[in-house]
Amino acid sequence: MTRTPSSAHHPLPPRPPNFIIFGEMGLGKSSLVNLIAGDQLAESSSSAQSCTLESTEYSVRFSDPQLNVNLFDTVGLDSPTMNNAGYLDALVKAHELIVSLRNRGGVHGLLFCIKAGRVSNTMQQNYRLFFEFLCQEEVPLALVVTNLENEKNMDDWWTKNKAHIEKSGIVPVTHICITTVKGYQNAYEARYFESRKKVLNMLKELGNSDACSVDVSSWFVRMCKKLREFMIPVKGLRKSRQKMLQVLTKRCRLRKEDAVRLLQMIDSDEEN
Repeated sequence: MTRTPSSAHHPLPPRPPNFIIFGEMGLGKSSLVNLIAGDQLAESSSSAQSCTLESTEYSVRFSDPQLNVNLFDTVGLDSPTMNNAGYLDALVKAHELIVSLRNRGGVHGLLFCIKAGRVSNTMQQNYRLFFEFLCQEEVPLALVVTNLENEKNMDDWWTKNKAHIEKSGIVPVTHICITTVKGYQNAYEARYFESRKKVLNMLKELGNSDACSVDVSSWFVRMCKKLREFMIPVKGLRKSRQKMLQVLTKRCRLRKEDAVRLLQMIDSDEEN
Protein backbone atom coordinates (compact mmCIF):
# COMPACT_ATOMS: atom_id res chain seq x y z
CA MET A 1 0.00 0.00 0.00
CA THR A 2 1.37 3.41 -0.92
CA ARG A 3 1.00 6.34 1.42
CA THR A 4 0.48 9.95 0.53
CA PRO A 5 3.29 12.00 2.07
CA SER A 6 2.08 13.78 5.19
CA SER A 7 2.19 17.56 5.19
CA ALA A 8 3.61 17.26 8.71
CA HIS A 9 6.80 15.88 7.18
CA HIS A 10 6.75 18.40 4.33
CA PRO A 11 5.66 21.70 5.83
CA LEU A 12 4.83 24.50 3.48
CA PRO A 13 7.58 27.11 3.22
CA PRO A 14 6.87 30.26 5.25
CA ARG A 15 5.45 33.27 3.51
CA PRO A 16 8.19 35.63 2.32
CA PRO A 17 8.36 38.83 4.39
CA ASN A 18 7.01 42.04 2.90
CA PHE A 19 8.90 45.34 2.76
CA ILE A 20 7.87 48.81 1.59
CA ILE A 21 10.62 50.79 -0.12
CA PHE A 22 9.98 54.54 -0.02
CA GLY A 23 11.69 57.89 -0.36
CA GLU A 24 11.85 60.90 -2.63
CA MET A 25 11.66 60.35 -6.37
CA GLY A 26 14.93 59.89 -8.20
CA LEU A 27 16.88 58.60 -5.18
CA GLY A 28 17.52 55.08 -6.45
CA LYS A 29 14.65 53.01 -5.05
CA SER A 30 14.48 50.99 -8.27
CA SER A 31 18.24 50.47 -8.12
CA LEU A 32 17.82 49.15 -4.58
CA VAL A 33 15.26 46.62 -5.83
CA ASN A 34 17.72 45.48 -8.50
CA LEU A 35 20.56 45.27 -5.98
CA ILE A 36 18.48 43.00 -3.76
CA ALA A 37 17.34 40.83 -6.66
CA GLY A 38 20.75 40.66 -8.30
CA ASP A 39 18.94 41.35 -11.57
CA GLN A 40 17.32 44.19 -13.50
CA LEU A 41 13.75 43.78 -12.26
CA ALA A 42 12.80 47.42 -11.79
CA GLU A 43 13.00 50.38 -14.13
CA SER A 44 13.24 53.96 -12.94
CA SER A 45 9.84 55.64 -12.95
CA SER A 46 9.08 58.99 -14.54
CA SER A 47 7.80 61.66 -12.17
CA ALA A 48 5.48 62.92 -14.92
CA GLN A 49 3.71 59.55 -15.08
CA SER A 50 3.75 58.56 -11.42
CA CYS A 51 1.35 59.21 -8.56
CA THR A 52 2.16 59.53 -4.87
CA LEU A 53 1.74 56.17 -3.06
CA GLU A 54 1.65 54.27 -6.36
CA SER A 55 3.40 50.95 -5.79
CA THR A 56 4.92 48.12 -7.80
CA GLU A 57 5.33 44.71 -6.17
CA TYR A 58 8.38 42.59 -6.88
CA SER A 59 8.52 38.98 -5.70
CA VAL A 60 12.22 38.26 -5.27
CA ARG A 61 13.09 34.58 -5.00
CA PHE A 62 16.42 32.89 -4.22
CA SER A 63 17.76 29.35 -4.10
CA ASP A 64 17.72 29.78 -0.31
CA PRO A 65 14.00 30.30 0.49
CA GLN A 66 14.92 32.05 3.75
CA LEU A 67 16.06 35.01 1.65
CA ASN A 68 12.83 35.32 -0.36
CA VAL A 69 11.12 38.69 -0.04
CA ASN A 70 8.26 40.71 -1.49
CA LEU A 71 9.23 44.32 -2.20
CA PHE A 72 6.72 47.13 -2.66
CA ASP A 73 8.52 49.89 -4.54
CA THR A 74 6.46 53.03 -3.90
CA VAL A 75 6.31 56.53 -5.33
CA GLY A 76 7.01 59.10 -2.64
CA LEU A 77 6.40 62.81 -2.48
CA ASP A 78 8.43 65.08 -4.71
CA SER A 79 6.82 68.12 -3.08
CA PRO A 80 5.58 68.75 0.48
CA THR A 81 2.10 69.73 -0.77
CA MET A 82 -0.54 68.40 -3.15
CA ASN A 83 -3.78 69.69 -4.65
CA ASN A 84 -7.22 68.06 -4.46
CA ALA A 85 -6.71 66.00 -7.61
CA GLY A 86 -3.37 64.73 -6.36
CA TYR A 87 -4.95 63.93 -3.00
CA LEU A 88 -7.71 61.81 -4.55
CA ASP A 89 -5.23 60.00 -6.80
CA ALA A 90 -3.03 59.29 -3.78
CA LEU A 91 -6.00 57.82 -1.90
CA VAL A 92 -6.63 55.34 -4.72
CA LYS A 93 -3.00 54.24 -4.69
CA ALA A 94 -2.97 54.08 -0.89
CA HIS A 95 -5.98 51.77 -0.94
CA GLU A 96 -4.34 49.50 -3.52
CA LEU A 97 -1.15 49.30 -1.44
CA ILE A 98 -2.98 48.62 1.83
CA VAL A 99 -5.10 45.86 0.28
CA SER A 100 -1.99 44.26 -1.28
CA LEU A 101 -0.18 44.28 2.07
CA ARG A 102 -3.19 42.74 3.80
CA ASN A 103 -3.42 40.02 1.16
CA ARG A 104 0.30 39.26 1.54
CA GLY A 105 0.01 38.81 5.30
CA GLY A 106 1.12 42.19 6.65
CA VAL A 107 4.31 44.23 6.51
CA HIS A 108 7.66 43.41 8.13
CA GLY A 109 9.60 46.59 7.53
CA LEU A 110 9.96 49.98 5.90
CA LEU A 111 13.09 50.71 3.87
CA PHE A 112 13.61 54.48 3.80
CA CYS A 113 15.90 55.16 0.87
CA ILE A 114 17.92 58.40 1.00
CA LYS A 115 20.99 59.76 -0.74
CA ALA A 116 23.93 61.00 1.26
CA GLY A 117 23.41 64.67 2.04
CA ARG A 118 21.41 66.97 4.26
CA VAL A 119 17.87 66.25 5.43
CA SER A 120 15.37 68.11 3.25
CA ASN A 121 11.81 69.14 4.04
CA THR A 122 10.49 66.72 1.40
CA MET A 123 12.53 63.90 2.95
CA GLN A 124 10.90 64.58 6.31
CA GLN A 125 7.44 64.66 4.72
CA ASN A 126 8.03 61.27 3.10
CA TYR A 127 9.12 59.89 6.47
CA ARG A 128 5.89 61.14 8.06
CA LEU A 129 3.74 59.92 5.16
CA PHE A 130 4.92 56.31 5.37
CA PHE A 131 6.17 55.79 8.92
CA GLU A 132 3.71 57.93 10.87
CA PHE A 133 0.63 58.15 8.66
CA LEU A 134 0.52 54.81 6.83
CA CYS A 135 2.11 52.55 9.44
CA GLN A 136 1.37 54.56 12.62
CA GLU A 137 4.97 54.08 13.82
CA GLU A 138 4.28 50.36 14.35
CA VAL A 139 6.47 48.96 11.54
CA PRO A 140 10.28 48.78 11.98
CA LEU A 141 12.02 51.39 9.86
CA ALA A 142 15.44 50.83 8.31
CA LEU A 143 17.40 53.70 6.81
CA VAL A 144 19.15 52.85 3.54
CA VAL A 145 21.75 55.48 2.64
CA THR A 146 22.85 55.22 -0.99
CA ASN A 147 25.28 56.99 -3.32
CA LEU A 148 28.28 56.28 -1.08
CA GLU A 149 30.54 54.60 -3.63
CA ASN A 150 33.10 57.42 -3.42
CA GLU A 151 33.42 57.30 0.37
CA LYS A 152 36.66 55.85 1.71
CA ASN A 153 34.59 53.83 4.17
CA MET A 154 30.85 53.79 3.45
CA ASP A 155 29.92 53.16 7.10
CA ASP A 156 31.72 56.32 8.19
CA TRP A 157 28.87 58.36 6.72
CA TRP A 158 26.51 57.25 9.48
CA THR A 159 29.06 58.03 12.20
CA LYS A 160 29.38 61.57 10.86
CA ASN A 161 25.68 62.19 10.18
CA LYS A 162 23.76 60.18 12.80
CA ALA A 163 23.16 63.18 15.07
CA HIS A 164 21.86 65.31 12.19
CA ILE A 165 19.49 62.58 11.00
CA GLU A 166 18.08 61.87 14.45
CA LYS A 167 17.76 65.59 15.26
CA SER A 168 15.49 65.79 12.21
CA GLY A 169 13.14 63.30 13.89
CA ILE A 170 14.20 60.28 11.80
CA VAL A 171 15.15 57.46 14.18
CA PRO A 172 15.57 54.08 12.43
CA VAL A 173 15.83 50.74 14.20
CA THR A 174 18.72 49.89 11.89
CA HIS A 175 20.64 51.41 8.99
CA ILE A 176 23.00 50.47 6.16
CA CYS A 177 25.37 52.63 4.11
CA ILE A 178 25.70 51.31 0.56
CA THR A 179 26.07 51.86 -3.15
CA THR A 180 23.69 50.47 -5.76
CA VAL A 181 26.03 50.91 -8.76
CA LYS A 182 29.06 49.04 -10.05
CA GLY A 183 30.36 52.11 -11.84
CA TYR A 184 32.22 52.59 -15.09
CA GLN A 185 34.21 49.46 -15.95
CA ASN A 186 33.04 47.97 -12.63
CA ALA A 187 35.12 50.42 -10.61
CA TYR A 188 32.85 49.95 -7.58
CA GLU A 189 32.09 46.26 -8.04
CA ALA A 190 33.58 45.22 -4.69
CA ARG A 191 31.52 47.82 -2.85
CA TYR A 192 28.44 46.83 -4.83
CA PHE A 193 28.65 43.21 -3.66
CA GLU A 194 29.51 44.35 -0.12
CA SER A 195 26.37 46.49 -0.24
CA ARG A 196 24.22 43.61 -1.50
CA LYS A 197 25.38 41.41 1.36
CA LYS A 198 24.51 44.17 3.84
CA VAL A 199 21.00 44.56 2.44
CA LEU A 200 20.23 40.83 2.32
CA ASN A 201 21.44 40.33 5.90
CA MET A 202 19.29 43.24 7.07
CA LEU A 203 16.19 41.93 5.29
CA LYS A 204 16.71 38.47 6.74
CA GLU A 205 16.97 39.90 10.24
CA LEU A 206 13.87 42.11 9.87
CA GLY A 207 11.96 39.31 8.20
CA ASN A 208 12.47 37.02 11.19
CA SER A 209 10.10 39.18 13.24
CA ASP A 210 6.33 38.92 13.07
CA ALA A 211 4.58 40.99 10.43
CA CYS A 212 2.54 44.01 11.43
CA SER A 213 -1.04 43.08 10.57
CA VAL A 214 -3.01 45.34 8.24
CA ASP A 215 -6.62 46.29 8.89
CA VAL A 216 -7.71 47.80 5.59
CA SER A 217 -10.50 50.02 6.93
CA SER A 218 -8.57 51.57 9.82
CA TRP A 219 -5.37 52.04 7.80
CA PHE A 220 -7.25 53.62 4.92
CA VAL A 221 -9.35 55.90 7.13
CA ARG A 222 -6.18 57.08 8.84
CA MET A 223 -4.54 57.87 5.51
CA CYS A 224 -7.63 59.76 4.31
CA LYS A 225 -7.64 61.87 7.44
CA LYS A 226 -3.91 62.48 7.66
CA LEU A 227 -3.46 63.33 4.01
CA ARG A 228 -6.34 65.82 4.19
CA GLU A 229 -5.05 67.65 7.23
CA PHE A 230 -1.37 67.53 6.31
CA MET A 231 -1.16 67.91 2.55
CA ILE A 232 -3.83 70.36 1.44
CA PRO A 233 -5.52 73.46 2.88
CA VAL A 234 -8.62 72.88 5.00
CA LYS A 235 -10.76 75.18 2.87
CA GLY A 236 -12.94 73.40 0.34
CA LEU A 237 -12.59 69.91 1.75
CA ARG A 238 -16.35 69.44 2.07
CA LYS A 239 -16.75 70.22 -1.61
CA SER A 240 -14.69 67.14 -2.44
CA ARG A 241 -16.86 64.74 -0.39
CA GLN A 242 -18.94 63.68 -3.40
CA LYS A 243 -15.75 63.22 -5.40
CA MET A 244 -14.36 61.07 -2.61
CA LEU A 245 -17.48 58.91 -2.70
CA GLN A 246 -17.05 58.47 -6.45
CA VAL A 247 -13.39 57.62 -6.02
CA LEU A 248 -14.15 55.02 -3.35
CA THR A 249 -16.90 53.33 -5.34
CA LYS A 250 -15.49 53.56 -8.87
CA ARG A 251 -11.73 53.60 -8.54
CA CYS A 252 -11.31 51.68 -5.25
CA ARG A 253 -14.24 49.42 -6.22
CA LEU A 254 -15.94 49.57 -2.84
CA ARG A 255 -19.64 48.96 -2.41
CA LYS A 256 -21.52 52.22 -1.87
CA GLU A 257 -22.52 51.28 1.67
CA ASP A 258 -18.88 50.50 2.53
CA ALA A 259 -17.72 53.78 1.00
CA VAL A 260 -20.33 55.73 2.97
CA ARG A 261 -19.28 53.94 6.17
CA LEU A 262 -15.63 54.86 5.56
CA LEU A 263 -16.54 58.52 5.02
CA GLN A 264 -18.57 58.47 8.23
CA MET A 265 -15.55 57.02 10.08
CA ILE A 266 -13.36 59.81 8.69
CA ASP A 267 -15.87 62.48 9.78
CA SER A 268 -16.21 60.84 13.20
CA ASP A 269 -12.44 60.83 13.73
CA GLU A 270 -12.20 64.50 12.74
CA GLU A 271 -14.97 65.51 15.15
CA ASN A 272 -13.40 63.71 18.12
